[in-house]
Amino acid sequence: MTLTAQSAAEFERQSLEKLRAQYTEQGFTFIARPGRKQIPDFLGSYYPDAIAIKPGSNIVIEVKQRPSPAAERSLQEIRRLFEGHPDWQFVISYGGSDPLTEIAIPPASPAAIRSRMEEVRSLAAQGHKRAALVLGWSLLEAALHRSESEKDKRPREPGTLLETLATLGYISPAVERRLRPLVTLRSRIVHGDVDAEPTADDLESLLTAVDEALS
Repeated sequence: MTLTAQSAAEFERQSLEKLRAQYTEQGFTFIARPGRKQIPDFLGSYYPDAIAIKPGSNIVIEVKQRPSPAAERSLQEIRRLFEGHPDWQFVISYGGSDPLTEIAIPPASPAAIRSRMEEVRSLAAQGHKRAALVLGWSLLEAALHRSESEKDKRPREPGTLLETLATLGYISPAVERRLRPLVTLRSRIVHGDVDAEPTADDLESLLTAVDEALS
């Protein structure tokens, strides 16, 4: 059953108010129905339902009632706008739920993370460098989550992850600069670029960063 214009407007209003409370509690500045001057230029003619901003985290939010094939096709087009802009992330809220806080990531021990590092090396040795890069990046985020001083366990976009690790002193500025080009490479791989391929040096740099973050 489709929503009437009035009920659709009320659904959006309630959803945005729910999101406002959630994001404000997390320290964000929440802007519902932002104007053109508040939206990054790379979004072109797309107007999101809301944006949430705080130092180190910029989020564009689209509110939907429920998933659907037609909506997914449209959302895929919007996601492409964010390629090459790792300082912004795009999230979809169904009914006012916050997709970033619904995922609880349990902290992993340094020993468990180091064990997975060997799995990355094994994948690379077998020629599966793309899979090795994706797994290695997940270990970099696991290294941040396991820190007792890192209270915010939300999943992070790759660029935000690097900034957070560097800001907290878990990786050096030189390591952050070395990994920065890999943000785009990782995005290309996970979003379907079958020709994107990391080098052995890329993977070694990534594992070096994981090791440094654990130390």
